Amino acid sequence: MTRAVQFPPPLSFAAGGVSGRRAYDGRVTAQPIEEDDPLDPERILNDLPERERGAFLDAYRAALADARDPAGWKNLRRTLRLWSLMAIATNRPGHYHARERARAGTGEGMLLDDAVKRFRTA
Repeated sequence: MTRAVQFPPPLSFAAGGVSGRRAYDGRVTAQPIEEDDPLDPERILNDLPERERGAFLDAYRAALADARDPAGWKNLRRTLRLWSLMAIATNRPGHYHARERARAGTGEGMLLDDAVKRFRTA
């Protein structure tokens, strides 16, 4: 013997219905949100200085080719994330100078091992 399931009647959104709200007339008044995607390759390319664009395109094309296989999808997102951060960094004043000093070992700072020993909290 099957028993019929009874559901409550649907809510009415007519005038004076739920919480006295007006009836929904199907119109939408808000404009869609245009989000600026930081992982958009075109945005990254435009934000990068000219001298970085070739390296970005090479890395992007290689990651895009790998992404044809589902296992390569994460690498594409990682590549876009890295280059998005690179676009931010390279547009900061003094970036290239600081990078050259760090590579030459002439800048301020210390080795990671020394920093760990100095700042490690026991």
